[in-house]
Amino acid sequence: CQMSIAGASYWNMGIGKDIGDVESDSEGMENMKTLGENMAWLLKATA
Repeated sequence: CQMSIAGASYWNMGIGKDIGDVESDSEGMENMKTLGENMAWLLKATA
């Protein structure tokens, strides 16, 4: 049995203290964007 897992270039998280703070974490947001793109590619490639 095998399973494909999409990844990004770093830990998949953002940092923030209060609600909405994570949106100011540009590195975290960029990493999440990359993760989303990689997930979309994997879904298309395996469909």
